Amino acid sequence: MAPLGRLVFLGTGTFGVPLLARLPQMCDDLLVVSQPDRPAGRRLQPRPSPVAAWARGQGLRVETPRRLRSDEGRALLGGFAPNGLLLVSYGQIVPADLLVIGERSPLNVHPSLLPRHRGAAPIASTILSGDMVAGVTLMVMTSELDAGPVAVQWQVPLAGRETTPELELLLAELTSGVVPRELERWARGELMTHPQDERAATLIHPFRRNDGWVDWRRDAVAIDRQVRALQPWPGAWTTLDGKRLHIRAAHPLGGVDGVPIGALLPGEWPQVACGQGALALEEVQPEGRARMPADAWRHGLPRDHVLLGGPPPIRG
Repeated sequence: MAPLGRLVFLGTGTFGVPLLARLPQMCDDLLVVSQPDRPAGRRLQPRPSPVAAWARGQGLRVETPRRLRSDEGRALLGGFAPNGLLLVSYGQIVPADLLVIGERSPLNVHPSLLPRHRGAAPIASTILSGDMVAGVTLMVMTSELDAGPVAVQWQVPLAGRETTPELELLLAELTSGVVPRELERWARGELMTHPQDERAATLIHPFRRNDGWVDWRRDAVAIDRQVRALQPWPGAWTTLDGKRLHIRAAHPLGGVDGVPIGALLPGEWPQVACGQGALALEEVQPEGRARMPADAWRHGLPRDHVLLGGPPPIRG
């Protein structure tokens, strides 16, 4: 018998793919459960999740119930009769009656150092908060979001220039290397846990498009974190002449005084005056156009004096 026996893997995003790739040889039978295909691209053609696409390419059994808490979802997991559940960035809460399927406690791999950054976007929130370390937590799932007992945590020091896609890849590769041996301990009943400190818990809500709006009154360092964190969604953006301008890459500078906030300044990189310091633009994407170097965009503007930004968007 393989170490993990019959396993249900619940995952959707790219973060879970490297770990999933380690599991077929560790299981007697593996069921991959992911989110349904979603419309994507200009033609809005159905596109599978990264986990579903990889698993189908390997010939694994993949199921995509619309709702796990539906009769379909419950019948799917109950009929498979797994020894345990493993969730990695799935995107739905597992209902309490499904958490007790199998003889093992259900596990969740979460890409933050819980109880910090519970919720839907922990990697982006790690960058947005200016944390000096990131990490991965292996925990027991409970009915409360990301609040279950912790089994193991792994820390990663940050250089301070990571983007969300870069940090996600780093943490995914770490996860694939360290979690499998803990899963073997889990299967043997040797995994020990301890409760989270509720006093230190922080909760993240899913980002909306308006969360990408850049308030130039803020410190350039904070805006730089926003640019790096909110990739690919919703992206950091400002406006010029009523049209959206996405900021795809930038870095903060200091020493800008006596300049209107939001003013575009000359320099090796086009710079925007902030509440404190300036943000040097490296790569931008004007509305309806492709990404481009910021200096090429600046040279194409019809006037020299430019003020970026406007009133904040309506939150909703």
